[in-house]
Amino acid sequence: MYNSPDENFFSTNLASLSTVIQALDIEKDPYVISLRAQLKRARPGSYDYGRIDQKLSKVIQKENSFTHKGLRDFERAAMDICKDLGPWSADWFVWNVIERAKKAANPYDNMMTTWKRTEKVYLLDTLNKVFASPVSYYADDIGDDSSDKTRALIECLLLEKAEVESRGEAYSSIIFVQRRDAVIALAELLRHHPKTKNVFEIGTLLGSSESSLRHSMMDITRTMVKDAQEQILSEFKAGEKNLIVSTSVAEEGIDIQACCSVIRWDPPPNMASWAQSRGRARKRKSTFTLMFEEGSKQQQDVAKWEILEQQMVALYNDPSRDPTLMLDDIFDVEEDDEEDDNMVLYVESTGYVLTLFR
Repeated sequence: MYNSPDENFFSTNLASLSTVIQALDIEKDPYVISLRAQLKRARPGSYDYGRIDQKLSKVIQKENSFTHKGLRDFERAAMDICKDLGPWSADWFVWNVIERAKKAANPYDNMMTTWKRTEKVYLLDTLNKVFASPVSYYADDIGDDSSDKTRALIECLLLEKAEVESRGEAYSSIIFVQRRDAVIALAELLRHHPKTKNVFEIGTLLGSSESSLRHSMMDITRTMVKDAQEQILSEFKAGEKNLIVSTSVAEEGIDIQACCSVIRWDPPPNMASWAQSRGRARKRKSTFTLMFEEGSKQQQDVAKWEILEQQMVALYNDPSRDPTLMLDDIFDVEEDDEEDDNMVLYVESTGYVLTLFR
């Protein structure tokens, strides 16, 4: 359990970023200017004129151009980090993202090939207006500017590590975090916090995207992770890393060893995520820890999942149960209309027939 976020937290870098974003004019966005030029060339009353006019109106109303939306996503991510981790982490995050974004926004840089040159120039001009400074790595500055949630996490990590090592075993742990940007910020904080910097060897897992689609500006956060996923997993298995901060990518589908400690920084969004992340804590005497804000109602969801799981296990282990009994019968799910049972899909070109079965 941890206390509610401190409403008095203040990040100077985030404040400067917010000031610049609030002053943005959507009419000066390259995408809006491009749409207006297209509209001017189109014949009034034509299909193209209506399509472009509708698109332009939507962009102006929602201010969701590629650049403006990316900047607002950046601001929201920094706000969440400030609330959950503290001002030091928010200052660090804003400074580092801006520095990498400036590099990516250089019209002659090939870092983000999906960005148009006009958008790069516009973004670079906007970022240059943000007065952001690098953070101090003095122990007091980091410790004093950390949240109570961070304090609770560090206390849990240190306690469990001491307990595992008292049994003569090697400590290994995974912290599951919902947002990719929070993974990066939390890992950086733990690497430099005075209570953890000489205690844990930390790696991060974010997953990878090979999509050729147009990426968000926030996708540059991937460049903030230096080591490849395969290297992190290899070092974790070899004991060179004993703590991994990860998104849900490590919940399943990755060949990663069982841990003696699994901690969820964010409450699991659903039962599947809860069960999958807990499944990584398979070592003898391993622990599974959920973090909750004092007074929150999120514990009620987990309590329901635990009861449901117990019911499912009891049904599975019941020797008198009918092995042909279907889950719909167990959970008393209402039958669909009988006519659905007669639905058939016939593919004339191949002769294949697809029917519905329960």
